[in-house]
Amino acid sequence: MHYVQQGLLYLHIFTGGLGLLSFWIPIFGRKGGFNHRRFGVFFRRTMLTSVISGVILALFWIVVPTMGHPELLDNPRAIPYFQRFGAFLVHLGLVMYTSVMGGQWALEAKNNRDSLRTPARVAPAVLLVFTSIGSGYMGIRYEQVLMMVFAPLGLMIAWGQLRFIFAKEVEPKAWLVEHLSGYLGTGIGAYTAFFAFGGRTLFSDIGAWQYAFWILPGVIGNIAVVLLARKYRGNSKPQVKIPPLPAQSGTAQ
Repeated sequence: MHYVQQGLLYLHIFTGGLGLLSFWIPIFGRKGGFNHRRFGVFFRRTMLTSVISGVILALFWIVVPTMGHPELLDNPRAIPYFQRFGAFLVHLGLVMYTSVMGGQWALEAKNNRDSLRTPARVAPAVLLVFTSIGSGYMGIRYEQVLMMVFAPLGLMIAWGQLRFIFAKEVEPKAWLVEHLSGYLGTGIGAYTAFFAFGGRTLFSDIGAWQYAFWILPGVIGNIAVVLLARKYRGNSKPQVKIPPLPAQSGTAQ
């Protein structure tokens, strides 16, 4: 089983690295162009592979933490910490899965949102509500800053998707905002994990400043999402229909 975990870890790192590299090609490519579509698909597939493998690893931390970390057998009091952190990583994985698939589903449903109102496409956002509440509770109880930060982020993503799915009317380009913000959010999550784990390894002596590697990518990315939403929503002004002129009679009064 140890080799299974090692294989999942290498798969998680490798596909996550590919996603980090391919993220910028559709971002800067012409929207709707060949590179945008081709590398957008590649980014989604690599990130889904990385997310799923990462969530499975996190579940190992929760269910059998001593299997991947035998040193815990000598320090059983540390096991609950690993289990809580594993639960937090499951929450992050769900944040990224909901973001990337929500962005893809919005693209597919740009002409008809009825296809989004199915259990399979609503469930990730609903589940994200519960994991966000759980993450926030653990963060407050155990004074974990990261859990308290990423709990409202998950709620914001879930609320945005559920509102887009069930709103009676949306703006003409709301699907485009959802699509782009979903993919951007996934890239933000990937870079957050990259800088956080890498930053903690390289700068372990800077204390609480390590949290900056978790928080800054999300702050910068969310500002980009807000500006993007304003840009496209500003270009989607509702059309004003001019009423027809009344029919003129054939005789002059």
